[in-house]
Amino acid sequence: MNPASAVHAGLLAFLAALLLATGQAAASSEAAWQALKAGGHVVLMRHAHLKSGPGQGDSLTRDPSCAKERKLSRLGKQVATRTGEAFKSRGIAVGEVLASPYCRTTDTARMAFGSSAPAGFLSLAEVLPPAEAASQAAEAIQHIGSHQGPANLVMVTHEPNIAAITFELAELGAFFVLKPRGGSDFDIVGKIKPDTDSLPGD
Repeated sequence: MNPASAVHAGLLAFLAALLLATGQAAASSEAAWQALKAGGHVVLMRHAHLKSGPGQGDSLTRDPSCAKERKLSRLGKQVATRTGEAFKSRGIAVGEVLASPYCRTTDTARMAFGSSAPAGFLSLAEVLPPAEAASQAAEAIQHIGSHQGPANLVMVTHEPNIAAITFELAELGAFFVLKPRGGSDFDIVGKIKPDTDSLPGD
């Protein structure tokens, strides 16, 4: 095979893989929405986008304070609002909404779902000693696995916490849909990422 043909074949293989991945992501997303429609699942959500640049606050403070933290950007507020609108338009029942006590998580929860209750076990794991962070993750996992009832439980937290629970990464404003299995067991149904292409930047 000559070099030009090899490049062409490589490009086709890359495009095929990209299309496959896109199709799989869409299927995962739709399966997640359908699971939420059925009820009884857990939404594990990362807070939405933050303001950037100097003077915008500290994202790694251990003591949550709206005066000191980084806050949601205009894009973040739009993403949170659109998430709530998507739940309403699909007729998805939301029961209890829990959030890390940080402003960026409580604001995301409020703009998406109306209100939330603070949950210390969802607080930012990145600023905690390893043993405390592990204990938090175990409590969150127990909460997920033991969820019961027809409504969906929502938990809004931070990327390090989500990674410790699911062993996967969550983009800003994205959420996993989890199926409780009892105790500390659950399945990952899928992940839903926000579509930011049509939203205004900051």
